[in-house]
Amino acid sequence: MAITLANECRKAALDGITGLLSGGNIRFDSAADAELAVLPLSWAAASTASPSTAVGTATADTSVTAGTITKFLIRTSGAATRINGSVGVGSGDLQVTDNVIPSGATEVSCSGGITLSLQLS
Repeated sequence: MAITLANECRKAALDGITGLLSGGNIRFDSAADAELAVLPLSWAAASTASPSTAVGTATADTSVTAGTITKFLIRTSGAATRINGSVGVGSGDLQVTDNVIPSGATEVSCSGGITLSLQLS
């Protein structure tokens, strides 16, 4: 007999994870672990779907450092990293259309937000 999880279980699990991230942010770093931008995140409730998803609305960072973003860290309000991975164009855990912050840039934003997806089976 296989274990079966109701979609409400997936939702509860993801709501618990985003609860840990409440008041936190997503930090974008260079390959040398230098901070390039930090965008505060606020999370919507997770869906009762399989996989469950939750969208984090990102506030733009208007004090950025030029460089190439290669890493992301999703952090708690106390700056503890809970989810991290690579960033790239066409590859990486977080795929973006452009990962270079040019010299003279005044803002980094994520207009579509950040979607977390959780599949439990």
